[in-house]
Amino acid sequence: MATNVSERIHTLQDILDALQEQASAATENPDFDPREDMGEALYLAGQLMAIAKASSTVGAMMADLWATNTGGGA
Repeated sequence: MATNVSERIHTLQDILDALQEQASAATENPDFDPREDMGEALYLAGQLMAIAKASSTVGAMMADLWATNTGGGA
């Protein structure tokens, strides 16, 4: 089971890395002025909120897997 859990944790880490890349790409060089284009600013904020929520969920999944694998789970 440890190998399976380890593989899952690595896969989840890959997902977290991809989400971080998306967040960085979204904020790196926006092609709009957020002070002038509120619609684009709200869209970007929504993207970042979704990325943060997904990252939090994946992080919790990793913690649960780790706790289960190490006997720290409920």
